[in-house]
Amino acid sequence: MLSAGAWAHSLRCTDYAALLDQGWRRSGRYLYKPHNPVTCCPQFTIRLDVTRFKMSRSQKRAMRQMNEFLKTGKRPVCGIKKEGGVREDKKEKPEIQVSQKKEKDPDRPVLTKKEIRTRRFEEKCRKQNVDPEVIRAARKEKEDSRQRTIRSFIDEESPEWAHRLEVKLVALKTPEFDARDEESFELYKKYQMTIHKDENCRLAGYRRFLCDSPLFNQTIEGIEMGSFHMWFLLDGKLIAVSVVDVLPNCLSAKYMFYDPDYSFLSMGTYTALREIEETRRLERHCAALKYYYMGYYIHSCPKMRYKAKFRPSDLLCDQSFQWIEFDECNRLLDASENPNGFVEFAPGAARPASPPIAGMIVYCCGAYIPFSLALLRFPSVAQNEEFMRKVREIAHLVGPNLSEAVYYFNEFNPA
Repeated sequence: MLSAGAWAHSLRCTDYAALLDQGWRRSGRYLYKPHNPVTCCPQFTIRLDVTRFKMSRSQKRAMRQMNEFLKTGKRPVCGIKKEGGVREDKKEKPEIQVSQKKEKDPDRPVLTKKEIRTRRFEEKCRKQNVDPEVIRAARKEKEDSRQRTIRSFIDEESPEWAHRLEVKLVALKTPEFDARDEESFELYKKYQMTIHKDENCRLAGYRRFLCDSPLFNQTIEGIEMGSFHMWFLLDGKLIAVSVVDVLPNCLSAKYMFYDPDYSFLSMGTYTALREIEETRRLERHCAALKYYYMGYYIHSCPKMRYKAKFRPSDLLCDQSFQWIEFDECNRLLDASENPNGFVEFAPGAARPASPPIAGMIVYCCGAYIPFSLALLRFPSVAQNEEFMRKVREIAHLVGPNLSEAVYYFNEFNPA
């Protein structure tokens, strides 16, 4: 078995959140979970704690470039790259002759510039009778206070700017959502054809993939939870859409598509940052909702590694279902000796016990009853070893936190 799958007809947000923490994802109404030890490309759920997130230099650049475009209407000025990633300069620089380095004296350690600065700083502190750690803590506090946030870039926007960008979270199947259904599909089709060379986009497939959801909206702690499209409207025109689920403990990013004409604005990075900021906004109302789930991280796929740039992130251990810091997981993945690259992130951790199948609620001949009672009605099913093995496997994959889920088996519903 390379993956497990199930169709979900109706699913509570709390139940889907529990499934995410067991390594499941959804595509429309279809739920799936890869069997990482044997699949060709192990896929690990990755999440970010938004309360600890700090933007990298390139992420700040994406925010800055968007603001510059909104303010002036001009495309960001970027260096032109030749093949191999070498920037093309306007003027040819003269050749500089580099003198040969002197050989290092093995008896005399050579310090790096950072080590030299550290020694000078500590020597200065000793002369002034000051604890270096106190000074370092004060410096860090000052640096943290000057750390730019996503919100600080958003708050720069002004009505006097050349363009206006509006970001809206719109629930599926609402009149507002339906009003842009055709516009959204045309944007998706343009994105798929240009970026992924997909010439077979169909409206029905788009709706199954990105507009159908088994989640029914719930209001928890004053927050509407369920499935949404996050619209990015430039002067009223839809230029990007993020498909997300808002759950009790996270905002789960499912898919994103955008107008390729705006690729110069680093739309992938920018939309992810706005999703993180939306998670921050929700967290202020519901403290438990502080995680941003980015789907699966695939270590062997270079295109997927961008997810780890949103730091500090964690990966889900496929066996113990514990969250482990990405840097530790990355070290283990690099050192993996398995043919497919699979590794267990917490090999010493206890594995959760499979829930008992007797108490599983099943749909049986028009009634919802425990699995044990269904077996009494259909004694022959209990003798089917292959069926019983599959039921135990399902219980293990789903985990213990879906005690109120209802399962449908053909064996208990003969035609």
